Parts: sequence; C-alpha cells; structure tokens
Amino acid sequence: MIQAAQYAGTTPISVKDVRRAAHAWYQRDKETAVRSKEEASELFHWIISEVIGTWRARAFILRTDIKDDLIEALFDARVLHVLKRNISTHDEPGTRYNVFKLDYGCYVDLISTARSPGGPLQLDEEDSVGTAQFIDVPPDDYRAIRRAVLRVEEFYQRTR
Repeated sequence: MIQAAQYAGTTPISVKDVRRAAHAWYQRDKETAVRSKEEASELFHWIISEVIGTWRARAFILRTDIKDDLIEALFDARVLHVLKRNISTHDEPGTRYNVFKLDYGCYVDLISTARSPGGPLQLDEEDSVGTAQFIDVPPDDYRAIRRAVLRVEEFYQRTR
C-alpha cells in the first residue's frame, strides 16, 4: 500500500502505518460511497454496532435466502466482504449462511481500545476465566459460529 509507505517515510513500514493507511483509505473512498446512500449508511453503522460493539467480532453470518438491497449496496461499496459462502451452523444445520467480514479500515481505529474486535468469529467456548475466545481463521466447517448471526429485520424494525 503506497500510503503506508508514505506514512513510514524513510523508516520500515510498521503495523501502525498500515492501520493508518487502511483507515484513511476507508474514510476517503469507502465511507464516502456508503454515505451517499443514507439508509445504507444507517445500516452499516448499525452492523458495526452489532458486530463490533455487541459481539466484539469482525465478521457475521447472514442467511443466504435474505436478499437485501442495502446489504448489496454495502457489498458494492466494498465495506462488506464475503469470507465464505453457503455454510451451515450447529444450531440450524439446514439453514445456509454466507459469512461477511467488515472492511479492515472501518474498525482499525478501535483495535487499541476496549471496543476492539477479538477476531473474525467467536468460538462457542470460553477460556478458563470465562473470556470469549476468537479465531482469526475459521475452521472449515464453520460450526464454531454462535452469536454472530445478523438479523437485518431487527434493523428495519428499529428504523420504522
């Protein structure tokens, strides 16, 4: 990323430089595209609140039978990325989901705060002191997903 190199100057590119560049790119290009459609912007901020704020994750699952114009607009704006298609969960083995990941630039400024996401997906188990455990690379069967089911209808109920 050229901008990370510019931030680094004559020193080696650091993680801080990459994060700063990713956030700047998000704010300059992607957030602008999202803001151009007010409802999509509201949905995206609600998704960020749910995924990062409530679940402390970076990814969520959405039923494959849900066709939503605002989700499509967020995907087209490249603020949502498909991580995996057509998976099932332990709780609903017959229901198919797609896994979406939030764009890195939208939450990079939260990484060093208390609201930092713990990983893309939360495991069903907790560690010995009751802290939620996260994984960076989900297992192949994706049955470890528990609470990160995005229920878009809740957003629409709140905004009507």
